[in-house]
Amino acid sequence: MQMQEVTMAGAVGLTDAKIKGLDVPEKGQAEYSDKVVPGLRIRIGASGVRTFIIRKRIGGRIANLTVGRFHDRRFTLSDARKKARSLLNDIEGGADPRGETRKASGAGSGTIRALFANYKKAKAGKRSIGEIERIFERYVLPAIGDRLADSITRADITRLVDGVATAGGKPTPVMARAVAAQLSAFYSWAMPRLHRLEVNPCRDAGKPDRPKARERVLTIDEIKALWTVLEEEGHPWGPAVRLLILTGQRRDEVFSADRDEFDLEAGLWTIPGDRAKNGKAHLVPLSPAAVTIVKALPTIDGSAKLFPSRTDPERGASGFSKALARIIGNMAKELGGPVEHWTLHDLRRTMATGLQRLAIRLEVTEAVLNHVAGTRGGLVGVYQRHDFLEEKRHALDAWAAEVKRIVTATERGNVVALR
Repeated sequence: MQMQEVTMAGAVGLTDAKIKGLDVPEKGQAEYSDKVVPGLRIRIGASGVRTFIIRKRIGGRIANLTVGRFHDRRFTLSDARKKARSLLNDIEGGADPRGETRKASGAGSGTIRALFANYKKAKAGKRSIGEIERIFERYVLPAIGDRLADSITRADITRLVDGVATAGGKPTPVMARAVAAQLSAFYSWAMPRLHRLEVNPCRDAGKPDRPKARERVLTIDEIKALWTVLEEEGHPWGPAVRLLILTGQRRDEVFSADRDEFDLEAGLWTIPGDRAKNGKAHLVPLSPAAVTIVKALPTIDGSAKLFPSRTDPERGASGFSKALARIIGNMAKELGGPVEHWTLHDLRRTMATGLQRLAIRLEVTEAVLNHVAGTRGGLVGVYQRHDFLEEKRHALDAWAAEVKRIVTATERGNVVALR
């Protein structure tokens, strides 16, 4: 095998601009060492391709590890340094990032990304598989996906979770705790497959305190403004959010609903157990107003979904944060003043509070919400088999009438909350 000629240069102060401007060798390859991360180099071939590598001694031999191909937007010097530090950390911990099988029986090898592919298959039947994929693809894999799973420490987990909690302009402790929980479940599954790892690294890792339970309930004036704003929203946000208001069901239960779950003649929506949060099938009586909304929805691309995603008709719509910010902004214009932030889940609390104001019994409200705790928990839940279908229909019809009264009122209230 003919050895390719490599021209070496001393360590230089690399920048993205310098890398783009480096001369292309007429033949062979040229390498330039980074001053910041020891062992990191940029290699330029005669074709002009620029590739980051690490040169490091592994198992007594010098090895070249490919870090990634340089791109001024998709894989910059900063990205290469971050990935190189992770690889070097793995090597210092005794791991071999080349994925070579250890001679020791059952030796754990493989990156988190590689293990996650098998983890997804193992959890494919879970109702939460969509949330598992979303959390890993958005938060976990970009940060530590290329690290060897058995080299991750509780400090690594803590840094990742802290980063999620403080990213952006607003703290997100709930999502940070969700990331911590999903990582812990992943490692509980992975540990029997990892020879070197004796303790789940998520155990004793730091995570934010559980936030206070939200108490936000939309006022009467906010409900009216919201309903008005939704007239201009169009599909899917206008009708979907109105359906949330009228039924009080969970966000994903509405946005991921299939058409065949609805019997419009009977005015009944059946949420199957594999889509309900508590795993129990749920019957939701539809008020005439809710039936009208569903009947008016167009069928898009032949999708079975009531509100299909624009990019994947087999999935429900997404992009909630951006849409909600727009809706709240338009509400503020409608009301002529700022609107306190609310979430789609707050619409569920608003309806439940409204049912209390309408003197609906608590156990009926819990049945509407498909709650199994509270008055329907424990022994009561075991022996109580009444489905409250007629009571739920009465409650949701009453709530729809109340929403209509609020929306059609000619005078604005004094920002009265539904207490």
